[in-house]
Amino acid sequence: MIEFETRTQREKEMVEAVAGLIAGIDLRKMDGDLQSSLMQSAMKSGAAQYMDMIMSPGGLLPFKTEALRQLIMYGGNEPVPGRSMAKTTAKAQPVKYALTAMGMAAISSGEGGRDAAMSRYLPEIMKGRLFCYCITEPGAGTNTNKVSTIAVDNGDHFVMNGQKTYISAADTSHYMVVVARIVKDGEEQGVGTFIMETATAGISMTELDIAVLGDKQFTIYYDDVKIPKDALVGSKSGTKSGGKISASVFYTLNLERIIVGFTTLRLCQEALSRAMERAAIPASDGRVPGSDPDIKRRIAKVKLKLEQASLATKRACVAYDNSENPVVMGTFANMAKYLSTMAANEACQLALELYGVEGLDKDKDDVGGDYLMARLLRVAPINNEMVLNFLGEHMLGLPKSYR
Repeated sequence: MIEFETRTQREKEMVEAVAGLIAGIDLRKMDGDLQSSLMQSAMKSGAAQYMDMIMSPGGLLPFKTEALRQLIMYGGNEPVPGRSMAKTTAKAQPVKYALTAMGMAAISSGEGGRDAAMSRYLPEIMKGRLFCYCITEPGAGTNTNKVSTIAVDNGDHFVMNGQKTYISAADTSHYMVVVARIVKDGEEQGVGTFIMETATAGISMTELDIAVLGDKQFTIYYDDVKIPKDALVGSKSGTKSGGKISASVFYTLNLERIIVGFTTLRLCQEALSRAMERAAIPASDGRVPGSDPDIKRRIAKVKLKLEQASLATKRACVAYDNSENPVVMGTFANMAKYLSTMAANEACQLALELYGVEGLDKDKDDVGGDYLMARLLRVAPINNEMVLNFLGEHMLGLPKSYR
């Protein structure tokens, strides 16, 4: 199959080396200095010679999202029979790792934040102490302008009250990243990002009867939660179009959209491959589905949409790794999320139609599971209608539709 993206031989070798490194890592067997242990594993796998392509010396994260995109999209590219993307995701529960990356990005976005992220939190993460991300509220959804959780500045500490809902992996997280409205002396100061331990007094949670990509969902309650002043992390300043919403909030949400983008592209690749395989198998009457002009056109359209979404996602990764203006970065990130999820939905629907009822067999290729996952990503963690609103405002300069 023709690939639109041109990758260098070194990029291909990097993906192969990192995939081998990940496959061979067992954190439970690493003693002492985990960073040294990981470096030794990188040397053995050959990944160490590609550190300039993997590590980000000046970005918000210690690694480049572009390297991660290539790993997700091209590491072991052929779909394995009986192991669908939906099945693998439900078992591996990758959401908590993406949320942890968002927490690290929030911390790194402020002055001296990168050093704090690397020295204080990275060692914790390597011990398995991960993050959940708390932004969604019952009366606001993901509209940051309507966040009602309040952190009152009492001089030497904050006191937080409020509620978050549809929070993934809260039960397995050690830290919470909480987006809250800051108030001092009765005056609103803006919307910022706080980091606190999940076990902090005053925090409670209720499990919801819903799961997203394998992780449980919770409603979180904050009742007079006392937190130190250094819990407010990342960039404190607002953005030109975001008003008093701190840049740290934009950086984390942009990363979320980018991760959804390249994860969904992998799903799209899998569905397209399965659709093409099925289209080449003769039916009971001897007719080959792929010879039908309509099927052929639909497969070609999905391929074009996949490549279009891939280019948009690559541009978003470059913007993130270069710490570009968060609103400009957000335009590319939202574009990546929208194009990727729409392409994946079309690919999964086509694959399921070609498979027929056999595609619903969860013990085989489970095309139905992939289709449900693609539909979910159209509306979560933010629905595509809100994405289009953002693009209309920030890419085209149209008036705001909500505040």
